[in-house]
Amino acid sequence: MVSQSPPPPTSQPFQDALTTPRKTAVVPPHTDPFKLLAPQIAQLRESLMNLLGSSHPGLTEIARYYFLHPSKQLRPLIVLLWSQATNGLGHDWRLKSWAAEREGVGGRADELDRPLTRPDVLNDWNPNMPDHTASFESVFALRSSRQTSIPPIPPPELLSPLEPRQVASSLSALPTQMRLAQIVEMIHVATLLHDDVIDESPLRRGAASAPAAFGNKFSILGGDFLLGRASAALSRLDSMEVVELISSVIANLVEGEILQMKAIHGRDESEQVRPTLGKENWNIYLQKTYLKTASLMAKGARAAVVLGGCREGEIWKEVAYAYGRNLGIAFQVSPRAPRLSVD
Repeated sequence: MVSQSPPPPTSQPFQDALTTPRKTAVVPPHTDPFKLLAPQIAQLRESLMNLLGSSHPGLTEIARYYFLHPSKQLRPLIVLLWSQATNGLGHDWRLKSWAAEREGVGGRADELDRPLTRPDVLNDWNPNMPDHTASFESVFALRSSRQTSIPPIPPPELLSPLEPRQVASSLSALPTQMRLAQIVEMIHVATLLHDDVIDESPLRRGAASAPAAFGNKFSILGGDFLLGRASAALSRLDSMEVVELISSVIANLVEGEILQMKAIHGRDESEQVRPTLGKENWNIYLQKTYLKTASLMAKGARAAVVLGGCREGEIWKEVAYAYGRNLGIAFQVSPRAPRLSVD
């Protein structure tokens, strides 16, 4: 009679795990950020139309063309989300919040909307300029400039807050952050106007593209007009760091477009390059993707945190930039991975 050897010992916790029924993990309900910020996005879009007004009706029509059939406006959403997530954490938050409520400091919404020039200076519009402005038909009258009032000085306790910082109780963006979200969207739409000319795209979001509707020349001029409006609005935010961040985005967009054109047409644009999946082409693709897509998201998010009062060295700026950079690259890579070297 052959005796059977006993089965190998099994640890009790492991045996219990095999016999105990699994518990289904409770997944928290998904929060749709577009629904969460739907009122702010609607307000942003409504006031954005005022920034696009021109003394030339045709130019106004081109500038507003892509805004009449808007996308989900992801880039403004990123700016607003980071504004709400970090407002209150920066060293200068209380100062920024005070400026948003105090007249004469430049942080209120009505101050951001004031015309850049007087109504009697030629023909300009930005953005609440009266319809009847000075023309070339009459002699220009020389007038002394207005005496500007001395801006109020913030209380000393706002300059050196001592209490621990935490996210602001009222989850809302400052007027300067709302304007930044509009600027980011204007730059994005300006690139669409230019890209559709370069790519000869007949459609955009299921409708005729701007070049198909207005022609290439007017589309290019419309994009330039949007960049001009965005630059003027950017100067009102009173932050050199934000001006540098967003201005560099425009240069990045041009660099990315040229990099893409070289990848498609070769150095002299005379010979088509065969698509490959090598490491070098992958790195070029990531660089192009950052310049054309991720740069605006990354620097827009960082600029939002700066406008919320974060100083140099505070980690929130770096986290915002990294998030926008990674999201922008993932946003572009995911649906277009098979075309690594050409798009």
